[in-house]
Amino acid sequence: MKLADHLRPGLILNMSTRTVMGGLIRRALRFGWDGRLSDIPNHDAIVVRHYGKTYIGESKPPFAGLTPIEDYERMVESGEVYNLRIMAVAGAHEEQELLASAWWLSNVNRKPYDWMAFPRLLWKATMADWCPRAAGWEWAWYCTEGVRDAYKIGAGVDPWGKNNPTPLTTFKRALERKLIVLRHIGESVTRNGWTL
Repeated sequence: MKLADHLRPGLILNMSTRTVMGGLIRRALRFGWDGRLSDIPNHDAIVVRHYGKTYIGESKPPFAGLTPIEDYERMVESGEVYNLRIMAVAGAHEEQELLASAWWLSNVNRKPYDWMAFPRLLWKATMADWCPRAAGWEWAWYCTEGVRDAYKIGAGVDPWGKNNPTPLTTFKRALERKLIVLRHIGESVTRNGWTL
């Protein structure tokens, strides 16, 4: 599979991973989900261009960084990354995608992972999101938060529409057609009559 053939700066990747952190995140997000635990997405990333090369920009412990596309191809091939969805923001034009990608690169890349958000996101998943304040630190990002801010702040569009989005929020916005799945690699997941 040649993942690079399907990517351009600003596209969003939503996926499940077979990592310890991925398993913890899926368990935290499982409340209110009536499907298989393994179907819950646990990671979001954004496609960026840096010095003429395309990378996957992602926030993961300990710091946000750039992952070569070839690494993602290997992770998909090995099954470490599965149910990978390549998405675009509905109605966004190429300039907005480029703005989001550039914002992520300038503001999130090399910043610490937002560990402090994890307890709050767990609380939100189990109880409710009654606090209008963003979870965690103001100067660090977890995966979905960085991608959301790239679009909200960098490009002026916010299909997530909430303070503390998760990879499951990204998946739900695809069901609502606020995010458009351009390509899906893996098993399809059906929710609310839509198959993604």
